Amino acid sequence: MNRMREALLQAATGPAQLAENSCRQEFCFAEKFIGFGGHFPGYPILPAMLQVLLGQLLAETLLGKPLQLVTLDRAKFTQQLRPGDAIMVSLTLKEQNGQLHCTTELRSAETVAARFVLILKDGE
Repeated sequence: MNRMREALLQAATGPAQLAENSCRQEFCFAEKFIGFGGHFPGYPILPAMLQVLLGQLLAETLLGKPLQLVTLDRAKFTQQLRPGDAIMVSLTLKEQNGQLHCTTELRSAETVAARFVLILKDGE
């Protein structure tokens, strides 16, 4: 999994834009990106699992520490993300009942591709 995390981070097209409780970062995945392997041969799309991991990685960047996924809530994946797409990942964080609730949105070409809430906890 560390190899996949590194590959995702290497696809960033610039630094994360951090604010107090939010951040955003743009990514672009080449056709040879490891995450496209087998999903699907001849028609690669970014798997939903990796879209969720992008949100978690952005939350970790914002907080500066490892986090663990507790649950995924209100997930909608509405547009396929393909090689070469510029993907803006935006995240807003709030603490609730001792857990971190991260509202996450992925956009490509100004169109919402995915929206979900990550429930995270300290990963240490």
